[in-house]
Amino acid sequence: MNLGQRNKVSVQGNMSSMTDLVFLLLIFFVILSTLVSNGVNVELPKAKGTNSVTAKMTVSIMADESYYVNGGAVAKADLESILKVRMESSPDNVLYLQVDESVPTGATVELIGMAKANEWKVMLGASPAKK
Repeated sequence: MNLGQRNKVSVQGNMSSMTDLVFLLLIFFVILSTLVSNGVNVELPKAKGTNSVTAKMTVSIMADESYYVNGGAVAKADLESILKVRMESSPDNVLYLQVDESVPTGATVELIGMAKANEWKVMLGASPAKK
C-alpha cells in the first residue's frame, strides 16, 4: 500500500517581486548619488548653544578681510609667524576662529589649513540663533 502524499506543494517562491525591489533601490541610489555629487544649495542655520570660549588665542576675520589676533590688527602675510610664536606659549593649542558671515569660505579654509599644518586645534565661533 502506498501511503505517501501524491500532491506535492512547490516550495519555490516567485522572485519577480524581489527583482523589482532591487531595481527600485538601484534607481533610488543612482538619483541620490547624482544629487550629492552635484551639490544642493542649502542655507545653513545659525548655531544654538552657549558662547563659552575656553581658547586663549582668538583670530578674527572681518568683513573687509582684515585679520585680528586677540583684538590686535595683523597683516595676512604675518599671520602664521605671529600665531606660531603665540601658540608656543599656549598650553592647549586651541585656535578660536571668529569669521564674519560675508567673508568668502576660501579665507576660512585657508586659515583652517594653516592650523592643521601646525597641528593646532580649531574652534569655529557662531552667533546664537535668534528665537
